[in-house]
Amino acid sequence: MQLLPSISYPDNEKPKLALLESLFRDWHRHFASNASSLVKHKPEEMVFDGFYPHYFSQKRRILFIGWEAVDISNQNNMAVLFEVYHHGKHLGDTKHINNDKFHSRMLRIVYGVMNGMPSWETIPSASEIGDMIGTPDGLSFAFLNISKLSNETGSPKADWPVINAAYLLSTSGRNYIQEEILILEPDIIVTMNADKLPAESESLGKWTLIHRYDQAESYWLSYGGNRTLVVNTWHLSARGTNGGEDYYVPICNAIRDSEASSQTDGRVH
Repeated sequence: MQLLPSISYPDNEKPKLALLESLFRDWHRHFASNASSLVKHKPEEMVFDGFYPHYFSQKRRILFIGWEAVDISNQNNMAVLFEVYHHGKHLGDTKHINNDKFHSRMLRIVYGVMNGMPSWETIPSASEIGDMIGTPDGLSFAFLNISKLSNETGSPKADWPVINAAYLLSTSGRNYIQEEILILEPDIIVTMNADKLPAESESLGKWTLIHRYDQAESYWLSYGGNRTLVVNTWHLSARGTNGGEDYYVPICNAIRDSEASSQTDGRVH
């Protein structure tokens, strides 16, 4: 089990890494104490996540919230993908990152949001953007999976019994997911099919609808004294969807609308 990625971080972010490490240790102990609830998994198989280097220096801190890692038990999600983004450029043995909807769209969304929100067609390929992730003059973002247990079924379908069990265990008593969000201090959270969360999703905070777009919804998420913009989209790898029209455009519109609203009411969010 790898709590933190073996990646070089700037000194100013090391206190945040220490907070994550402490949280993840407690999280693992909590799972170990409730191992019978883990549905086919062992506590040592937990997969932790977090942020890439220079995240806290970005002009907009973006956090993506996904459901589960796939086929990487005992590893750190950020470490595995940092290697893919910078060196391997392939997910698994054959799939090039440019052909993977999830990671290609995510990287291109990050690039666009951080670079003035240009048209989708002008954004570089995922393989080019991958080289920029976690570099001093490049890009960074954070990632959090609702379930800290990897889908090892061999199927592309989400393992909902495991996701739900991990989610409920992570928010029963101490709210570990919310604590991770508090450490990451995002300005923008992108969720994917958040309506599929169990009924206890309010444990992440209070969701207040801002606007419904054709392909997404925007909310204020209030938690721990903070208020953060959330844009809820379809899953990034959903079939029959367009990366620009169905994800990037509504995310950019939600950011623009929220920032315009913040300027109008005199608040900084």
